[in-house]
Amino acid sequence: MPAYNAATYLPKTVQSVLDQTFKDFELLIIDDDSTDQTAEVGQQLAASDSRIRFVHLDDNQGVANARNVGVAHAEGQYVAFLDSDDLWLPDKLELQVAFMQQQQADFSYCSYDVVDDHGTKIGERKISEDRLDYHEMLKGNRIGLLTVMLTRPIAEEYPFPKINHEDYACWLSIARGGTIAYLASDRILAQYRKHQTSLSSNKLQAAQWTWTIYRQHEHLNIFKSLYYFLHYSLMGITDRR
Repeated sequence: MPAYNAATYLPKTVQSVLDQTFKDFELLIIDDDSTDQTAEVGQQLAASDSRIRFVHLDDNQGVANARNVGVAHAEGQYVAFLDSDDLWLPDKLELQVAFMQQQQADFSYCSYDVVDDHGTKIGERKISEDRLDYHEMLKGNRIGLLTVMLTRPIAEEYPFPKINHEDYACWLSIARGGTIAYLASDRILAQYRKHQTSLSSNKLQAAQWTWTIYRQHEHLNIFKSLYYFLHYSLMGITDRR
């Protein structure tokens, strides 16, 4: 769980992890050299439950680096991701771990609600595809980071790149390597908090980042980039977020 100036939301987010019906987990809070009370809050939370570990970074290097540090410290069989202002519903881990074990999957995801700063639902991302390969992923990022679970070897092999849309770029790298992502449950299992001031709320900026990933990260030629960008644009039109 990367955290930067996250003191306001961190306790509730951590509580959503502690409330999981699946109890055999470790929670890593990675403080990316915050300037607010995140360190104090994180240390208090870690002191309250032995499953929580707090790591403070002396140099702010961004969310991708913080996630990679978390993966490097992880000891479990699976790695799941949650940002410091989002929430998991109580049976998220239980259902997803069971799916991963039963299907021997390396990569899974699920649907999620979108909520505002006050926790009021303002939309949802209901994913209908029960599996996504590299070709399908290039059509747009359907996978919410807060819903992803990877086996630890896959998470270690494919670190988050230090670019915009680092999660999407990471999923593409994993899929390009031949790993299929599977829908772990048809239920909504998480809540993504959409801030009015969030950069990811800017559709134009997101489109520019996606184009950059096609051209510079995936090294697609102009024709393939245009083909997939058309699919991305059509998906954006029907996006209910």
